[in-house]
Amino acid sequence: MKHTYISKAVVLSLIMALPCASATSQCTTFVKKKCMPKIQPFTHNGQVNTSTLSAGQNSEYNFTFYAGQAYRILVGAEPVLGEVSFRVLDQSRKVVFDSKENDSPDFWDFKMKNTQQLIVQVTIPASASSSSTPPSGCVSVLVGFKKD
Repeated sequence: MKHTYISKAVVLSLIMALPCASATSQCTTFVKKKCMPKIQPFTHNGQVNTSTLSAGQNSEYNFTFYAGQAYRILVGAEPVLGEVSFRVLDQSRKVVFDSKENDSPDFWDFKMKNTQQLIVQVTIPASASSSSTPPSGCVSVLVGFKKD
């Protein structure tokens, strides 16, 4: 009898984990096909930062950037999320770059004067849909650097 309950619990846990595994796989495919090609001519730093976000949500990612190095920050989002915007903030939360104030590109190229940590803040627009379930999708922030 105890064995039956444990077996059912294991099966139920696996069934509940399946959507998470599917979402992770979906994000990985999205990043490889849609985001990675856009990091060129920069070299990807090897970190893949993804989240599944819904309309109206935002997320923050922290990165260290080194003096004298040229970088590209690329924000990719599935089309269902609409026009995703991003801002880059310094550690005192002063805005260094705002995509909305620069014709909403999906990347920003820059060169660091000093080594510092920056925050990439991604914002998903609120949904105009009257659906009770807001759209959700994969968002990825990639960092590339140029070899001199």
